[in-house]
Amino acid sequence: MLRVHNLTKYLGEEKILDEVNLTVKKGSIYGLVGPNGAGKSTLIKNIVGIYNPEEGNVYIEGNTVSDPQVRDGLAYVPDYQNFYPNFKVKDMVDFYRNTYSNWDEEKFNKLREMFNLDMNKKIRKLSKGQKTQLSIHLNLSINPKLLIMDEPTSGLDPVIRKEVLNLIVNEAANNDCTVLVSTHNLGELEQICDTIGFINKGKVNLETDLEDLKENIKKVQVAFKNKLPEPIENDSNILKIEKLGRVYYIVVKENIDDFIKKLQVYDPILVETMDMSLEEIFIYKMAGEGYEFKKII
Repeated sequence: MLRVHNLTKYLGEEKILDEVNLTVKKGSIYGLVGPNGAGKSTLIKNIVGIYNPEEGNVYIEGNTVSDPQVRDGLAYVPDYQNFYPNFKVKDMVDFYRNTYSNWDEEKFNKLREMFNLDMNKKIRKLSKGQKTQLSIHLNLSINPKLLIMDEPTSGLDPVIRKEVLNLIVNEAANNDCTVLVSTHNLGELEQICDTIGFINKGKVNLETDLEDLKENIKKVQVAFKNKLPEPIENDSNILKIEKLGRVYYIVVKENIDDFIKKLQVYDPILVETMDMSLEEIFIYKMAGEGYEFKKII
């Protein structure tokens, strides 16, 4: 559905994106994460056609974003909403209604019950959260084929945030919509995403199925009569070792079963494998690759 191929982008003399490659399957929800300044928003602006890359291409169903049919099915919810400030809400509704051929009035009215925005209120008088709600409301109402969202729950209260996440999942599951979401909230991504992509220093250096990622990184709780055996401590698949009393908590990447067998050789008192949240995984995986997690979230 969406393919970014060898995309390079400069802002001034600074290279922001460096030969980025990214693939989002049709009907999937793809979560894009990375530290501040990694290039997430710049990549999104290239995907939706706000920026033009110096090198590389963006393909949506095999066509470029400049194709009128592609643009008609492309919805974009930015982190900062750039509506005309002196327009009323109803004026923006009319603009979208008259611009997009797949505008769905029934869907718009159903969503209106949830977002409950005053149609006569001027855009400049809306809060950040209300502007985000309006953007989501309008962009879902065009029945998009591809929905791009940059921090879509920023500024929303917990109730609306949960509803928005449900809407995103429903859009992909029931309306054959492909979704790319960029956010710092890894807990939200874990709830909705099929695939995770990590971008750092202008490169997407990890794309993986979410379930595969969670299956390939585990925390192992282990205790021995004596100290941790040196061959275990020096295992190359270990990302982190923490000790609490006599119990060691070892974060292991890949070959989990082989690592457990290796532990059993040293006759442990306790061995237990523990699942990890997406947030925990990124803490340890990125720290293991030299990243500071505080920059990621």
